[in-house]
Amino acid sequence: MAAHRPGPLKQQNKAHKGGRHRGRGSAQRDGKGRLALKTLSKKVRKELSRVDQRHRASQLRKQKKEAVLAEKRQLGGKDGPPHQVLVVPLHSRISLPEAMQLLQDRDTGTVHLNELGNTQNFMLLCPRLKHRWFFTSARPGDLHVVLDMAKVADTILFLLDPLEGWDSTGDYCLSCLFAQGLPTYSYVRGQTLNVNRLLHIVGYGDFQMKQIDAPGDPFPLNPRGIKPQKDPDMAMEICATDAVDDMEEGLKVLMKADPGRQESLQAEVIPDPMEGEQTWPTEEELSEAKDFLKESSKVVKKVPKGTSSYQAEWILDGGSQSGGEGDEYEYDDMEHEDFMEEESQDESSEEEEEYETMTIGESVHDDLYDKKVDEEAEAKMLEKYKQERLEEMFPDEVDTPRDVAARIRFQKYRGLKSFRTSPWDPKENLPQDYARIFQFQNFTNTRKSIFKEVEEKEVEGAEVGWYVTLHVSEVPVSVVECFRQGTPLIAFSLLPHEQKMSVLNMVVRRDPGNTEPVKAKEELIFHCGFRRFRASPLFSQHTAADKHKLQRFLTADMALVATVYAPITFPPASVLLFKQKSNGMHSLIATGHLMSVDPDRMVIKRVVLSGHPFKIFTKMAVVRYMFFNREDVLWFKPVELRTKWGRRGHIKEPLGTHGHMKCSFDGKLKSQDTVLMNLYKRVFPKWTYDPYVPEPVPWLKSEISSTVPQGGME
Repeated sequence: MAAHRPGPLKQQNKAHKGGRHRGRGSAQRDGKGRLALKTLSKKVRKELSRVDQRHRASQLRKQKKEAVLAEKRQLGGKDGPPHQVLVVPLHSRISLPEAMQLLQDRDTGTVHLNELGNTQNFMLLCPRLKHRWFFTSARPGDLHVVLDMAKVADTILFLLDPLEGWDSTGDYCLSCLFAQGLPTYSYVRGQTLNVNRLLHIVGYGDFQMKQIDAPGDPFPLNPRGIKPQKDPDMAMEICATDAVDDMEEGLKVLMKADPGRQESLQAEVIPDPMEGEQTWPTEEELSEAKDFLKESSKVVKKVPKGTSSYQAEWILDGGSQSGGEGDEYEYDDMEHEDFMEEESQDESSEEEEEYETMTIGESVHDDLYDKKVDEEAEAKMLEKYKQERLEEMFPDEVDTPRDVAARIRFQKYRGLKSFRTSPWDPKENLPQDYARIFQFQNFTNTRKSIFKEVEEKEVEGAEVGWYVTLHVSEVPVSVVECFRQGTPLIAFSLLPHEQKMSVLNMVVRRDPGNTEPVKAKEELIFHCGFRRFRASPLFSQHTAADKHKLQRFLTADMALVATVYAPITFPPASVLLFKQKSNGMHSLIATGHLMSVDPDRMVIKRVVLSGHPFKIFTKMAVVRYMFFNREDVLWFKPVELRTKWGRRGHIKEPLGTHGHMKCSFDGKLKSQDTVLMNLYKRVFPKWTYDPYVPEPVPWLKSEISSTVPQGGME
């Protein structure tokens, strides 16, 4: 009897891999002394109930509130700086000297006037309350003084009229202050002042410091040698001599500049003309490139037998043929039609109406008003209003010039398949001015590291609340002259890199009180943080993409980004944009904040060329008036076309020599549709940075000079 043998289709199971079982000793040897995990090493996050969450949030708020109160109590005390109070009247009827006299109360404490004996600025000491205040004042018409003093003041005291509150000048002053930001308990005296850092004097520029001296407190709460007098007139004594003696006794050199560690005043990079040099391609390389373009431009199509090369061009790539009368249509190269002109003629059959003429005497007020009108400025403003209106109706549309070839006029432009997704290298074709600026590899990380170093690292220098004497190098004489005339002198210590030039991007929004059109690249006055300068910005859309479309005007319905060349400033920083009028007055046009310091942010200018369908054959059409010669059509042939009604297409070939072209679209065109071509190029701001800003004409004087009473000037 034969034994059963398995066939070729028998299932083969995988063999079991038991391996060698390890004992306890082998496991301990492999573990090499490691212990088993008994507890979790990471902290278990405990889920709090809703009541516990509210209790925890309440405790955090209480802690922050206590920290705020502790900082407020220290301000103006014995160990802290004086409480800086800025007094601003908001109405022309308010008498500022009388208000300052009321603040100099005899029963409150001791008053110290300034060296010039000016009662508008004084120090008030109150030993009973253990507090001291420094009162200073500014007229709302002096815009620069108000904004600069508000940056360093601890409190702003507004004086209102009992009947009207504030007038137009006070309202304008409040708008500027609210846009800049009112003082808080924390932007008080900043951080430690280091002699090796640069010093920025508002309105005059950046300077280096030589030495910092630490004199005694000129206004102590309990001055030596002064006893309280029974006579209230003696309590208001001016103890300037005693204060000077105390300062001379306690004067000491706090810190001297170290040339090896002192920051440089260099604001721009000295460009190397040989850097970035490249060789020009040879004749052989140019000829090879032309041959490659010719070979790649040839297209192979399947056409019926007997079809001519001209008829084959009308057949689409997909094999579909255009129906209708297109196959029988023949285009005459000599045919050309001029633009259609609309004429309006008055009917001659209308009867002429009789009018009665009379002489009206001109008013004296009209003559005086006309003398103040600048006709040239009025004509320029009218032209800007027209351009702004055209930009709203036909955004970015331009007329193709007839005297210059379009391939020459728009040679710096390019076409994009998609403005959002098409690539664009931010380092290509940079202007020469980009060789003069500084750029961070990562601006956000640099800002965080600098702020962290300022807050945590102990820096040698003058501490917050100290009285110091600064020795500044190479200060112009004009600074001292303005200070002697009563102009306040405000100085800020710069952080590292803040003296260097770069590209600043600021998010701004149009002020609702200003309606005049503002074009891009128009000179404006910037108040950015502690700096004040003039520049010509570019306006672009505020989006999250890598490319941002240029806006030709500062629109009122959206927030835009203003791009300028300016010294580096670390955000947060408020931004105010002013425009100087012909009468010297500064008008607020926009407010915002500093967004970033990024030269790689690409601002793209778009131009739109328009054409009109001449003959329509289903998905094919003859378009004219976009170009006016055959060479321009061939030059812009690779660029995609679009229409105002949403169709997309491309140029097939030129027809004739007058710029007519045969185009193919993804659907049938309407006769009233318009064919468009988008071209793009990157634009850069102009180097018009000027740190000198002239003082504005006060609003009070401007209003008086522009308003004439009925009875004439008194």
